[in-house]
Amino acid sequence: SLKLSDQIDLGTANSNEGSYFPMGIVPSTSGSINSASNMDKFTGTIGVASFEYELYNFGFNKARIESAKSLMAVNNADYNLESYLLQYQMATIYFDLLRYKLLTDIQQKNMERYKVLYTYIKAYTGSGIKAGVDSSVANAELSKAKIQYIQTNAIYNKLKSEFLYFTAAKNPNFEVDTNLFHLSDATINSIESNVIADSVNANNPLLAYYKSRWDYAIAQEKLVRKSYLPKLNLLGAAWTRGSSISSKEVYGDLNSGLNYSRYNYMGGLSLTYNIMDLVHQKDKASIIDYQAQAFHEEMNGQKTLLETQLQQADIDIQAALDRVKEIPIQLKAAQEAFSQKTAQYDAGLVNIVELTNVSYLLYSAESDQVSAKTDLLNTMLQKAVTNNSLTIFLNQFSQ
Repeated sequence: SLKLSDQIDLGTANSNEGSYFPMGIVPSTSGSINSASNMDKFTGTIGVASFEYELYNFGFNKARIESAKSLMAVNNADYNLESYLLQYQMATIYFDLLRYKLLTDIQQKNMERYKVLYTYIKAYTGSGIKAGVDSSVANAELSKAKIQYIQTNAIYNKLKSEFLYFTAAKNPNFEVDTNLFHLSDATINSIESNVIADSVNANNPLLAYYKSRWDYAIAQEKLVRKSYLPKLNLLGAAWTRGSSISSKEVYGDLNSGLNYSRYNYMGGLSLTYNIMDLVHQKDKASIIDYQAQAFHEEMNGQKTLLETQLQQADIDIQAALDRVKEIPIQLKAAQEAFSQKTAQYDAGLVNIVELTNVSYLLYSAESDQVSAKTDLLNTMLQKAVTNNSLTIFLNQFSQ
């Protein structure tokens, strides 16, 4: 530090023998001691340049720098974590958009199917070939299909709104590219092989964030210990003074005190060490040490959680793959059953209830196909987030 000061003063100059603590508010009086208080005024000036430089502080500066670097690392890790989780969130939203877009398409097709059924069933009932209740049942099923479509489409539009919020895109009428749904087996195998790692990567932003907090706590502990060590300072000062009081203690003309008449300088070294601070150092260091232990346990807990999620992701991926393989069988059987029941209903061999049941069976098979594939994408996404292969996973869909 380098401080400059200049004063012009007007007052009295009386002093007594003895010492006292200045307390930071007691003005200084210099000169000889008078036998009684003299209320004559004087003027005086003083200009001071004071210099202080910390030559050595036993590693305190280095500890401060390391603490600042650790804090910067925490903030950087926090940023990376938020960015990582945002990518995961956006991918999840996109896969949900894909799911509900396909479900709305299926429900649109389901409505069209019920409209056709209702049209020719109404013709049957109008001509007396079928009972009138068949027309009512078909109309009720058509209405139910419309309600399902309205509900699913509302969810789809909400997801679009959320997607627009995160991307700041301006076109609310965008549509999701459903080609992502029609991934070949080779593509699915390629995606799976890229997220196959079964260990938790230490560079995972989730772990890196908790480790950065632990490192920062350790740096803070070192900083506290270093802050209570001695300080070696280089000191320097130069000052000049003027006074209207002469060397014979004669109070002269006030203007004469405005001119500088005495000059001084001084230099030195000071070593300061507050012994009582050792008690505070121990307490503060203990607090930070406990915080460091807590952060370390948080990091270990997060690692254990990620390892558990990794195992669960493998189970979910295998289950999703098995579902994807089984879906074509279910879908084909449902389509054949619908065709057969439609023909049997036309021939009068089955009633309307059986026809609507098999229609619902076909709708369920189509919906299950969508859920199976989007669940597979989501489970592989979950594993990619856990084993730090998210970027590789997302790049599969940008090619």
